[in-house]
Amino acid sequence: MNIIIITVAVTAGAILGGTAIYIYQEKSRQKELQLLAECMEKILRGEKIREAKAGEETMYARLESRLVRIQEILDGRKEEAEKSKNEIQKLISEIAHQMRTPLANIRTYQDLLEEERSKEGTKTDENVDKYLNAMRVGEQQLEFLTESFVKMSRLEQNMIQIRKEEIDLLKTVRNCLGRIQKRAEEKQVEFKIEMPQKLNCPHDANWLGEAIDNVLDNAVKYSRSGGIIELKIQKNEMCTKIVVKDNGLGIAKGEEHKIFQRFYRGKKVTTQKGYGIGLYLARKIVSLHGGFIIAKSRYPENGLMIEINLPVC
Repeated sequence: MNIIIITVAVTAGAILGGTAIYIYQEKSRQKELQLLAECMEKILRGEKIREAKAGEETMYARLESRLVRIQEILDGRKEEAEKSKNEIQKLISEIAHQMRTPLANIRTYQDLLEEERSKEGTKTDENVDKYLNAMRVGEQQLEFLTESFVKMSRLEQNMIQIRKEEIDLLKTVRNCLGRIQKRAEEKQVEFKIEMPQKLNCPHDANWLGEAIDNVLDNAVKYSRSGGIIELKIQKNEMCTKIVVKDNGLGIAKGEEHKIFQRFYRGKKVTTQKGYGIGLYLARKIVSLHGGFIIAKSRYPENGLMIEINLPVC
């Protein structure tokens, strides 16, 4: 477990380096950096770190809170690590790999900001704003990854309690469509929707909504600009089906099951930004609902079809 803790400490240290530049103009936050440095030292020594007081909104509080959560996750895996050290080492390697790109971006802008600090003039101010905005994106990516890792751990350790209710599935789906609408409009992607006026189905609206969010996000992300995504919902005696079809890049033969694996990215989408997390989480969530999810390439059309199957009772 020492290797695990050190790995997380090194990763978190990189986050600290990027964050320091993000707030370099605010001298009042220098104390936060000192506190974070002390926090890193505690992790290296294997000591517990405290979580910031409730209500604190400082950069230190946000990052420390995430470090505490990661440490708690790793502590919870001690027994599992003794039984399967290779699996844990693989997980840490994958996490480090996922974090490498946003961290590298933050370090790059850190160097650029250091150069700008010694210059004067309006041009310099414009560059500083540009670099700070880019670093905010890096911070958002790291936040997304951290939250995703927390969800993965909770799902893998069966810490998620699905509270299914006999409620309108279409309301859950419409909420998901509302959340993805902006991204779809940015790519000029349209939805072709086919579903009944009402369809009750036992499900947890929050968790199933997240699974559908991930499927729709995947469809929009890999759809061609100006494309159409087909969404169809139907119910039979055995199950309720949610079918999403896009006209995007599709997947290679033999990847129908692989795309639901943790951190797996299809051969056709390696040039696209992504982490290989969304569909993995979707499969886990659907499984906890007693259902299953499948993927198929669209032939002769291009694109991918993902089908969520939920039990009717």
